[in-house]
Amino acid sequence: MKSPGNRFDRMLYLGVPDSKEAQTDVVCALTRKFRLHPMLSLPQVVSKCPFNFTGADFYALCSDAMLVAMSRQAEQIDKMIGELIPPPAFLVSLSHNAALLNQAQPSAHPYPITPHYYLSEMALERDVQVLVTQHDFDLALSQLKPSVTESEMQHYAHIEKLFSSDAASRMRADVE
Repeated sequence: MKSPGNRFDRMLYLGVPDSKEAQTDVVCALTRKFRLHPMLSLPQVVSKCPFNFTGADFYALCSDAMLVAMSRQAEQIDKMIGELIPPPAFLVSLSHNAALLNQAQPSAHPYPITPHYYLSEMALERDVQVLVTQHDFDLALSQLKPSVTESEMQHYAHIEKLFSSDAASRMRADVE
């Protein structure tokens, strides 16, 4: 028994954003839930993007920029945790010197402080805020390759022209 299938008798061509304004609109839409650094200029980011970037390419750019920002923030948190942990030499000298051990204040935090503990018990709001910067976008853009080449863009434009002229001819024939 055959299951009913979908029939597509129309082709819809969605081209790539063909102006910097259209590209900026796409990037703005993709980053609407991001926390963007106040000095970040999305039009400046877009000015570095080629015209053969598709919507998927812009999605990858924004996602990669967020990933870069999150990695940077994670490194900063690791650095803060590292500054909270007493150096091992200090701990060794404490264990060998009973007088110092008696004078040492007990820590309110477990040793070693883990990232999970730091984030759930010690971190401030500013410690966990991820702000995407111009540099994050620049790094992401430097590693991104367009998914459609210039020659493929020309091929798609040719196909679009053929189909749009064919559709216009059929519409004229229907009217007559």
